[in-house]
Amino acid sequence: MNLSALKKFLPGISPPSKTYYRLVDARYASEIDEIAHTVIYAWRYNLKGEFGVLYLSISPECAYREKLKQVHGRKSDLSSQVVGTFQVNLSKCLDLTAPSVRQALKVIIDQLIDPSDFTMTQSIAREARKLGFEAIIAPSAVGEDCSSLVVFKDKLNPPSYCIYDAQSIRPYP
Repeated sequence: MNLSALKKFLPGISPPSKTYYRLVDARYASEIDEIAHTVIYAWRYNLKGEFGVLYLSISPECAYREKLKQVHGRKSDLSSQVVGTFQVNLSKCLDLTAPSVRQALKVIIDQLIDPSDFTMTQSIAREARKLGFEAIIAPSAVGEDCSSLVVFKDKLNPPSYCIYDAQSIRPYP
């Protein structure tokens, strides 16, 4: 991996959409825009106790497929879910879906979606955040038709924003 290559992608790009979605356990619907849980637990693009992120998806269907993957496809293990809509205006995103970015970093998609080892993705996130990126556009572990937007909410400065529409929250599916 070549983390020093991240600098050449500054200032970054805007995400491909202005609308993203988040799926959460219905019990936590009121906390759908919170990053606190990702500070407490380590995930693909955040380190436990170091910083939190907001994991968003390009569509409600992709978000649902990601959740199903987490429970190994067992729908019965997935509690009741709600989906909410987020409007984003970002310009400093690192696009890990771009082959040129992955090539410069000397990583392949399989390393970015490996469900058993988050070392590489967490290292990329830590360095991207430190360099001033606001988010990472990440390949999804459920297919090329999906992607994720990993937002460093505490790194957003106007005119950048990531705002959820409280009226959009609804049960899913």
